[in-house]
Amino acid sequence: MDARANDPLLVQDALEPARYRVYAETPLSEVIDLMVRRGVRALPVVGERYEVLGIITTGDALDQVLRDSRADEAKGDDPRASLTARDVMTRAVLCVSESQPLVDAGRMMVNRKVEQLPVVRDGELVGLITRDAILHALRPGSRDDDEKEGDA
Repeated sequence: MDARANDPLLVQDALEPARYRVYAETPLSEVIDLMVRRGVRALPVVGERYEVLGIITTGDALDQVLRDSRADEAKGDDPRASLTARDVMTRAVLCVSESQPLVDAGRMMVNRKVEQLPVVRDGELVGLITRDAILHALRPGSRDDDEKEGDA
């Protein structure tokens, strides 16, 4: 029997490596384009050392687009032209570490009503953990499934 079967799952067991991130000064139009083209639901906003400064979700971006649509378009002004990721991001971002128990991360997500959390190592972004990934990892029999796949 695999000794891991009794070990608690950690965030690192279900994290998705950071594929996309943006800097605080990235123009909002580029952020939205990346989200739409790549189907990204949330983008971490990072500083020069990849420290998490905030996050932009599709909800944040849509809210801004809807606000901008109410602007006076007759003048030809595009309010998004001057906005950056910093202007739209949510600044109060809860992050988790790779070594935290997966169950704790899941509880935080449910209690805070968030879909995903940035995962950091020594203050640097390494990936994201999503509700879907946690559910997949914690579902009954998931470890048995993983063992069978490893045997194949």
